[in-house]
Amino acid sequence: MAERRLLWIGTYTPGCDPAGDGSGVHRVWLDPRTGELSGGQAAGRTDNPSFLAAHPTLPYLYAVNERPDGGVCGFAVEGEELRLLGEAPTGGGSPCHLLVHPAGRHVITANYADGVVSVHPIGPDGAPQPAVEVVTAVGSGPDADRQEGPHAHSVVLAPDGRHLLVADLGTDELRALPFDPDAADPLGEPTVAARLAPGTGPRHVAVGSSGHLYVAGELDSRVHVLRWNGATATAERIADLPATSVEGERNYPAEIALTHDGALLHVSNRGADTIATFRIDPDTGVPHPLAETPVGVRWPRHFAQADGYLVVGGQQSGELSVLRVDPETGIPTDTGHRFGLPDPVCVLPATPR
Repeated sequence: MAERRLLWIGTYTPGCDPAGDGSGVHRVWLDPRTGELSGGQAAGRTDNPSFLAAHPTLPYLYAVNERPDGGVCGFAVEGEELRLLGEAPTGGGSPCHLLVHPAGRHVITANYADGVVSVHPIGPDGAPQPAVEVVTAVGSGPDADRQEGPHAHSVVLAPDGRHLLVADLGTDELRALPFDPDAADPLGEPTVAARLAPGTGPRHVAVGSSGHLYVAGELDSRVHVLRWNGATATAERIADLPATSVEGERNYPAEIALTHDGALLHVSNRGADTIATFRIDPDTGVPHPLAETPVGVRWPRHFAQADGYLVVGGQQSGELSVLRVDPETGIPTDTGHRFGLPDPVCVLPATPR
């Protein structure tokens, strides 16, 4: 009998800004035979853990605390429970994304409110330590409501493994920061790796093994394709295409992720309430539309791949939905399974250990 898969779900919590009805990090079980979900209890309580990331080798889980006085916290994973290890201030406001560096010694946060990027050593007990570096940014974009200043929305590792890439929704930039995990001050001088078209609003980035970058434009509702050059720490724009084929209200792409084999790209569309699937041309790295699947929940802010399924968090409907991925075509279809959970904004499959 196939074992259930444990999923961690990040939520918005009461008394915070923004506020929600979640209780922190919840645990949900996925039945790989049927796609049904169960559980839903709070596993680790903390303020607004709106993005989660696991340590690459040790049983630790990290979360941002998305609030005006930003924080980052760490948990010890003890079976299906999470034990809070500690929290550190990020030095920025409303952190919304984080990266645990593959070397396993630092957590890096992206702070939406002011564009700050902070670097936190991981202590001997797994807890994030106070920031050793806090990098600020300047700039703006043409959207007066959303781009009045810098808004760091995500941080990922560049294809060369030597730079961090920060997607800034407010300045329409990808910024490159040299990163040396062995140095006391790991960050080098930040530079602009790519300037996207005004009003793009870059949100999340998927990094391909071929050196291609796939950027979800939250404000222009497009997928932008760039090619990374590690020698110059720049990214060349090579293509862009619509994130959805659904016409109507304004659409806000959110999560973007490559499949494990790098052959397909999935993008969640808030507004259209779909996941669009693209096939990657192996020669050019350019994605081509393959399918677009209604997810059955409202405002699909995040999703994750687990055991042949996509588990989707519908923020506004307070539900998770489950899509089955066809093993031959890679196209997802709705299983019809729904699971009520308040404000699900991040889905992270637990690391099997």
